Amino acid sequence: MSAFARLGERSLLGLFVVLLLVNTERSRGSMSLGADRDGTPISAIAVVIPAHNEASVIGRSLRSLLESARPGEFDVVVVTNGSTDATAEKARLESDRLGYPVRVVELAAASKIKALRAADDLLGESAADVRIYLDADVVVTTAVARALAAALETDGPALALAKVDVDLEGASWIVRRYYRVWNAMPYVRHQVSGSGVFAVNGRGRARIGGWPDVINDDAYVSRQFAADERYVIDSTFRIYAARSARALIRRRARLVNGNRELDRRYPASIGINSVGGLRTAVRSGDAKPLDAVTFAFVTAAARLLAAWRRLRHTGDLWATDTTTRQAAA
Repeated sequence: MSAFARLGERSLLGLFVVLLLVNTERSRGSMSLGADRDGTPISAIAVVIPAHNEASVIGRSLRSLLESARPGEFDVVVVTNGSTDATAEKARLESDRLGYPVRVVELAAASKIKALRAADDLLGESAADVRIYLDADVVVTTAVARALAAALETDGPALALAKVDVDLEGASWIVRRYYRVWNAMPYVRHQVSGSGVFAVNGRGRARIGGWPDVINDDAYVSRQFAADERYVIDSTFRIYAARSARALIRRRARLVNGNRELDRRYPASIGINSVGGLRTAVRSGDAKPLDAVTFAFVTAAARLLAAWRRLRHTGDLWATDTTTRQAAA
């Protein structure tokens, strides 16, 4: 081979190497959110946390979510709405402490639905295909958030849910007996609704639409998805039961009116806690007869309170359960 031919061959090889390096740099530049240690691209997961007077628990929620997070893995938006405490300040302080950016939006009106709309407006056409909606008083770990996102890797609209773990520390005996039955009900065992956290992919978010004014947003979202579009991961998140019977009945009354509203406006069969489920819980040994009696008493009291609120046109009455917030403070 002539010297001229060898020179031409080396030139072509050099040009190939240069083009390969340029292409690699471009690929790295496209990973604006970073990459894992093995080079796997990281796509941001948007997390929306509406918060009304949650200064005592917002730090706990952010710590659990972000302490093991990789840089750029989550795009977190906390929307305080009608808060008269230091929720916004506590969220910013926790963000600084963790060294992880958290966007904090402050709304004057006390409305969870308006908070959800504001967060979605802020995210706009975000690069994050997955959005996790998280109540400020529940605890979701980094691993659970990742598992929710992974469950949504499908082409069609999808909703991801996690199993619920109820913290009963400090709860009265009535509350404890109520939740023994509640945990055994088919509706809860199969995690039909979010109970404080749910995630959707891009097409799932489009299915939800513009967040109508409803009381029970978790159940509204579940009703937008068929059974084969809902994915329940084998991981748990933590909710905190009301510590007193009075607080529990007040919580349940709001849910009664929320479900009645949905039955009227968005009828769908997603399962309810029925008498049949109560009977099954006792026969299976998951609940004792006294537990069942307690469950029936709380349910009846909640329905009566819900009816009273409807008569007074306060069916959508919303107040923070201070019994669980005091325990977290």
